[in-house]
Amino acid sequence: MSMFSKFLTGMSFRSTTPTFEAGEEIEVYVTELNEESGELVAQVGETRLHFENGEADIVGCRVLATVESFDNAEHRGRVTHRKTLSQGSF
Repeated sequence: MSMFSKFLTGMSFRSTTPTFEAGEEIEVYVTELNEESGELVAQVGETRLHFENGEADIVGCRVLATVESFDNAEHRGRVTHRKTLSQGSF
């Protein structure tokens, strides 16, 4: 085993398209408000999570959300806002 292989042992890279399971509680940043539909969105890499509920004032906040449904093929899901953890930008 080379020194480089030993150095990289146990390391992994994060995916740009993470997947989630229904019922899972996650912490995310609410990144945008769709002006047309009024829908809040959290983007985790290229994965987009649409909120079932929530107020426009949580845009830019870190929140606790529960995954209601998730499509692994499209990397899209629906979440429910549970609690605002912190305010401010990311």
